[in-house]
Amino acid sequence: MAKFLVLIWISVLSLGAVTIQNDEQFKTAVASMGKENKLVLMIYTTEDCPECAYMKKKVFHEKTVEPYLSQNFVVIEKNIHKSKLPDGYDYFGIPTMFFIDKSGNKKETIIGSKRSREFLNELHRIRGIK
Repeated sequence: MAKFLVLIWISVLSLGAVTIQNDEQFKTAVASMGKENKLVLMIYTTEDCPECAYMKKKVFHEKTVEPYLSQNFVVIEKNIHKSKLPDGYDYFGIPTMFFIDKSGNKKETIIGSKRSREFLNELHRIRGIK
């Protein structure tokens, strides 16, 4: 009975560990990291989303955010209308930002836009999650 419960527990854990290994953009992002200890930031956007444009054009390029972002993350963008979205990476609203480790495990999700300082604080917090 104990062995059976352990098997069920392992099965449940593996269901919760959604990976992104079959996504070509993800594979390219991980390959570009080399041996650096970075995370992938995958952002879901659309061309008509003002909050997405704000994040991509303003916040990501803010003088305090951009260096930290480029040192610690590889950013990939998925247009929800034009890109194939990976299984298990569902979204409620856009922009949605997924933070994924090299193994393809989702570490954190942020929904919506943020101001530069708040976003930088979130990046620091997320980098602390191992």
